[in-house]
Amino acid sequence: MSPRLPYLEREQVPPDVQAVYDRLKQATGRVLNIFKLMAHHARSLAPFLAWYPTLREGALDLGLRQLAYVRASQLNRCRY
Repeated sequence: MSPRLPYLEREQVPPDVQAVYDRLKQATGRVLNIFKLMAHHARSLAPFLAWYPTLREGALDLGLRQLAYVRASQLNRCRY
């Protein structure tokens, strides 16, 4: 399934989002497609990335966190 919106590459986004892309690329070696989609609403990208570590490194251990992801995907009838 292809996205309804195109993935925005670095040269297609404003300078403040380019800086976010640069930090992501430096940290992980790439910019994930979800962030390229979120760039369509640039105001939400930086706050989401500030919150995201809380999701990834919260109180749940890794196994329970992954189980929650899978269960949420099942409930929403998503392919996971």
